[in-house]
Amino acid sequence: MTILAILPIAAVETVSIGAALALLAPYLLAAGWLLLFMFTLWLAWETYLLLKSIDYVSAIEWSFLQITLPPDAPQTPKAMEIAYNVWDGIHKNPDMIEKYFDGYTEAWYTCELQCTQGAVRYIMVVPTNHRRFFEGVIYGQYPTAEIKEVEDYTLKYDWRNNGKTFNMYGTEIVMTKDDYYPIKTYISYEDKFAEDDRLIDPHQSLIEAYTNIGPVEEYWVQICIRPIAGGDIEAWSTKGAEAIAKISGQAKKEKETHTKQFIKWLFAWPGTVLNTLLTGMAPVPEEDKDDKPQLRFFNPVDDAKMKAILEKTSKQGFRVKIRVIYIAPLGQLHKPNISRAIGAFKQFNTYFANSFKPDDATKTNGPNYFMKASRRAFRERNILLNFQWRDFWGYESGQMMNGEELATIYHFPTKMVQAPNLERAKAGLKGAPENLPYV
Repeated sequence: MTILAILPIAAVETVSIGAALALLAPYLLAAGWLLLFMFTLWLAWETYLLLKSIDYVSAIEWSFLQITLPPDAPQTPKAMEIAYNVWDGIHKNPDMIEKYFDGYTEAWYTCELQCTQGAVRYIMVVPTNHRRFFEGVIYGQYPTAEIKEVEDYTLKYDWRNNGKTFNMYGTEIVMTKDDYYPIKTYISYEDKFAEDDRLIDPHQSLIEAYTNIGPVEEYWVQICIRPIAGGDIEAWSTKGAEAIAKISGQAKKEKETHTKQFIKWLFAWPGTVLNTLLTGMAPVPEEDKDDKPQLRFFNPVDDAKMKAILEKTSKQGFRVKIRVIYIAPLGQLHKPNISRAIGAFKQFNTYFANSFKPDDATKTNGPNYFMKASRRAFRERNILLNFQWRDFWGYESGQMMNGEELATIYHFPTKMVQAPNLERAKAGLKGAPENLPYV
């Protein structure tokens, strides 16, 4: 029985669509104005928070620390992995005032390489208010290290002079698969037949590739690292666990909603009717499969994938951005060196798990059609400025890596790195300052 059926006939005759709309118009109009007001208020608030965040980030003071070690420093990449995990201590969850009024942004830092012909410098760019903490951790893991403050080496290049006094190639480096899949780490670089020092440092190959260049060329590598909240790390770890369940065939099948079931029936019924007319038999519905776990044998690739995901996501995670720039005076940019910028990172690739590649959205030789020159110039400007600003905008941006992966691609040179192009410290020149905190 409908509503109209219970109304008097005279009332039904007088009710029309126009009259109904006329009755509802004031309410619809009020609701529309209310929605518009709420949207305007939300937009104004988001704009305010954006401006406050820009002010907050712009006010950060940075310290540029160059780290050198003596040639007989005995540490392995494990020391750097520990340092990354300890530096997680700079993370702080914002309170309500900081989050919704002050534009608070979680702290980050960068680990950088400046490579020129026959020389490389290890530089960390850290928030000045955390400088003593970073120095204390470095001295704790590398007691013979020398740390000195230096100037920003990137400021000698102005983006306005790009194409006038210098040429450049740049890109961000991203993973080819979901970031719960790991890259190849230093644990895998071991010469089992060596009598001493079985670890083969993959960092040495990267240094050799970036320092064997012309006298006026440079390679820059920047790794931006942001410690994040424990809840976000747990959510990332949960994604890894879901991937393992999917590979193993133990993922729970999601129950279909009523809407999805209706749509499925809507598309299926013509075929059902046609099948009944042709065969004279109604289709028998499929029985639900037994939810009990089935015995399954995994092939070696699936087994390796599951172990790799579990190994990565069980460790401390960080959000990371990696940038590489190759720069040279005008007319002296060699195209083969562009391939070298990416090729040095391919040694960390594990094709059943994860690999590195240039980011299609940021690589400066990417656009090949439609306004190619202007689009490339725009990308070159962006990658250079983002490098100089140590940009890590957006808490959700970047990809997840753990300390073991970070220590593989960036750690301070020790006795395992025999490349002749390293700046070395004099052993025992001085110890750690007494006023540094103990780590």
